Amino acid sequence: MRSTSKQQDGLWTIRFGELGATLKALQDQGVTVKHLARLRVEPEYAKRVAEFMLQGGLVGLTHQRARAILGKNFFGVEEWSSLYGVNFSNKQLREVAEFPWSEDVLNAPCPFHLGKSIKETHFAFLGLDAFKGKPLTILKWQELHPDSGQPKFSSYAPDSWYAKEKFGNEPTCGFRWYLMPLEIVPESTSKTYAEQTAMLPADYEVPLAIEEVTKVILYYRKNGIYLNPTTYSRCRDVASDGDPVDVGYFDSEGLDVGSGWGDERHYRIGLAASRKF
Repeated sequence: MRSTSKQQDGLWTIRFGELGATLKALQDQGVTVKHLARLRVEPEYAKRVAEFMLQGGLVGLTHQRARAILGKNFFGVEEWSSLYGVNFSNKQLREVAEFPWSEDVLNAPCPFHLGKSIKETHFAFLGLDAFKGKPLTILKWQELHPDSGQPKFSSYAPDSWYAKEKFGNEPTCGFRWYLMPLEIVPESTSKTYAEQTAMLPADYEVPLAIEEVTKVILYYRKNGIYLNPTTYSRCRDVASDGDPVDVGYFDSEGLDVGSGWGDERHYRIGLAASRKF
């Protein structure tokens, strides 16, 4: 019986020696017979492995590998569970199993700090859209961190000026990974918003205030360090009076969420940034 071209190209045509060498290469990387068994009985698992191989293994990382690369600059599932008691469903864990930026990106030169890499100057964290069934807004963050401890806010609802502002009550982070510079964009102070955004590389965007707030809080919980203690990060949100929203001046007195400077140039107001997802 004549073989088809497809049959001739099938994996079953591999020589025994090549098969042995392939299995040894996998074993050297920690693959066991249990992993191979999963390939045979779990179609979705086999599909994910095949997609990774067909893409050349260059798209994304496992979040465990990202953690190993970023070290203290990483806040993921484990931190949410240990520090906030968050329980993730299997579906949620599958959704965030892959980290969206490659190892090459994390090791690449930082576009903001000469001589440093992105893994040194950026913070990666898993954003949550809800906390134990409630939207994780800025006001919800206030509930999670009252003024009796650290970190804390400089003011609290109902006294916070933004207690009734839309940006404080409605927006949440997406349930996804974020990669954001630790500090404001260098040399971005004393500029208008248009001048500041013109400084951003094509791979970056201006984050929402909730995203910037989440970043600085999670970094403090992980490392005990206040980010941007003497500057504000201008965000994408606009208050009801039309002024941009700023987040920063974060120290032991609390995280400040401000506005009121309009679009004027101010020596304490720089620009927040986030790597595009």
